[in-house]
Amino acid sequence: MLISKRKTVAKGAAAMLSAGMFVCMASAVASTPDVVAQMKQFIEENSQKPSFTPPGPPLDASKLKGKTIAIQMIDGRIGAIRDVADAVQVAAERAGLKTTVFDAKSSPVRMQQGFQEAINSGADAIVNDGNVVKIIANQIKAAKDKGIPTVEAINSPPMVGVPGQGSDPNTFGNVAPDAYLAGQLSAAAAIVNTNGNAQVVIMDTSEVSASPTIVKGMKDTLAKCSGCSIVQVTDTPLEQWSTALTGLAATIVRSHPQVNYLLPIYSDMGIFAAAGIQQAGAAGRVHIASFNGTPAAQALVKRGDIYAVNTAEDHDWIGWSVVDQAMRGMLGMEPAHPVAPIRYVGTADLKDVDTTSSRSLSLALFGDDYQEGYLKLWGLK
Repeated sequence: MLISKRKTVAKGAAAMLSAGMFVCMASAVASTPDVVAQMKQFIEENSQKPSFTPPGPPLDASKLKGKTIAIQMIDGRIGAIRDVADAVQVAAERAGLKTTVFDAKSSPVRMQQGFQEAINSGADAIVNDGNVVKIIANQIKAAKDKGIPTVEAINSPPMVGVPGQGSDPNTFGNVAPDAYLAGQLSAAAAIVNTNGNAQVVIMDTSEVSASPTIVKGMKDTLAKCSGCSIVQVTDTPLEQWSTALTGLAATIVRSHPQVNYLLPIYSDMGIFAAAGIQQAGAAGRVHIASFNGTPAAQALVKRGDIYAVNTAEDHDWIGWSVVDQAMRGMLGMEPAHPVAPIRYVGTADLKDVDTTSSRSLSLALFGDDYQEGYLKLWGLK
C-alpha cells in the first residue's frame, strides 16, 4: 500500500478517503490502461470543493482580546508563505488579536533571531510560517519554557496524537495539508497526461520539512506505472530557486530529450522551471505538475502551455486554522486536529477563475464557509 502508517489530521476528509481507495490496490504494477484509469478516478475524487469541519471543541476568543501572535516567515518572497501570513493577520484581527510579522529571508541566523525577538518581546503565541524546524528547535523549546505556544504552518506533515503533531515535539500544534497526497496528485497528473508514459524529473528542496513526504508520494505513485520512470531527482536550496531553477530546467530538457514532465515540489519552483522549459524551446513537449496553488503559478496553469497542473491548498483557510490552533494554545486547551484541504487543479478547472490574487483563487476553489464556521467555533457569531 502507498499510504504511510502515520495518522494524519485529514483522516476523515474526503481527500484522504479517495487517496485510500486509490492506494489500496494490489502491490503488483497494474497494466498501463488500468493504472491510467485508476489515476483518472483518483484525480476526479480530489477535484471537488471541500467543506468545513470543526477541528476541535468550541473556544472563547473573548478571553484573549488584545493578545499578540508573532508570525515568523521563512521568506516573504514565497507566495504561499506570504499568503498564510496575510491570512493569519486577517483572522487574528477578527478574533480581537494583534499580530507582528518577521521575515527571515531564508537566512538560518534570521530564523533564530526572529523567534528570539518574539520571545523577548512577550508574544503570547508564535506562528512558524515555513521556517526549518531543526534550525529553530532551541528557540521553540525556549518559547515553550516561557509558556508561549508555537504553531507550525504548511511545513511538517501533520500527525495526530504525538507531541508537536509531526513537528518539533515542543511545538504546540501543526496546520498543514497532506503532503503525501499532494505528491501523489502531481505524479498522477503526469501519468494521466502522458497516457502512462511519464518520464519525469522530480525537483526537490530537501531542506523543507515536508519535502520527503511529497517526494515519497510522487515516487510511490509512479512505481505503479509500468511505462513510467524517474529520470532524475534534483535538489535545489530554497534561497537559490530564483537563480538556479530556470537554468537547471533548461539543461535537463536539453540533455534528456525523453523527459516529458517536471515535478517540482512547490508552485514557485514550477514558475522558474517553466521559464527554463520555454528557454529550451520545449514548450508543448515538457509539462509541469506541482503543488501549492499560488496565483502566479495558477495563471500559468490557466494558460495551459507548460504548467499543466498545480494542486492547490487554501492559504486563507490555513491561516484561519493557525489562529484557531494558536488560541487553543494560549487558552491551555489541547491542540485541535484541523484539516488543511487540498484540491487538484488543472487548466480546465481555471477557465472562468480570476487568477490575479490569492483571495479570488481561494473563493473560487474553496469558498469561504470555513470563516463563518470558525467565527461560530470561537463564540463570535
